[in-house]
Amino acid sequence: MQVSFTHPHPALKPYVKGYFYIELDTNSSSAPLDIHPVGYNTMAFTLSPRQVFKSNKVDYGFSLSYHGYICEHFSLIPLVSCIKMVVVSFTATGATRLFRISQHELINQILPIVDVFPSSKTLNAQLEGNTSCEKQAIKLIEHWLLQQIPAKTKSPYANNIDNACTLIQSSNGNIRISDLCKEVGMSQRYLESHFKEMIGISPKLYCRVARFIAAYQFILENTHMEWSELAHRYHFFDQAHFIRDFKIFFGYPPSKIHTANSHLAREIILDF
Repeated sequence: MQVSFTHPHPALKPYVKGYFYIELDTNSSSAPLDIHPVGYNTMAFTLSPRQVFKSNKVDYGFSLSYHGYICEHFSLIPLVSCIKMVVVSFTATGATRLFRISQHELINQILPIVDVFPSSKTLNAQLEGNTSCEKQAIKLIEHWLLQQIPAKTKSPYANNIDNACTLIQSSNGNIRISDLCKEVGMSQRYLESHFKEMIGISPKLYCRVARFIAAYQFILENTHMEWSELAHRYHFFDQAHFIRDFKIFFGYPPSKIHTANSHLAREIILDF
């Protein structure tokens, strides 16, 4: 597997973290690729003139897709021996601010981008004609993203929600919602309403996902550990519930995560 990262144009930094170029070597007997929470929204373009994935959940008859906030595990079955793709990673509220659409109805969905943003038809056609070069694909995608930058910010609470996400991430999800409201200067009702609109899920679930992502990263970095240490570090008080919920998010129990075929999500989760 090969992975490279490209920083975005300065004008896009409030909206886009950057672009991952990923090459995956697969074969007809490969295990499914595991997709799980990474902590932000993405766009993906597969550099192939044919369908490269299939899934029981999604019909992957498209190459340019938009990924709503993912907070559960599902698998993709590779159909070709080598998969090349460009993944755009957005900042916490970047996709909402850039495209001016509510994220709540897009959670746990991977959709053809033209179904979400009809204005992307031209981009989709341009990319389908440039499937051999990742640099050209990134250039075309970035040019289209630059055109989406709004003249004025329509959400007066975008900075509040960004700050809330930063606080949740820095605490690994261990922050009370009441304390979060005080820190960002919003009532709980306003925080929950605008958080769901801009992120797609509630602040409470975002905290939960952040805790499990932190635990997942810790497991990846430590091949030997005491489960009691992990539970104490990330404030999981019930080991049985932790293992059950971990499997919902990542598809495997914690003890098996090192054998999971989660190449795609594992690479783009590092910048959470």
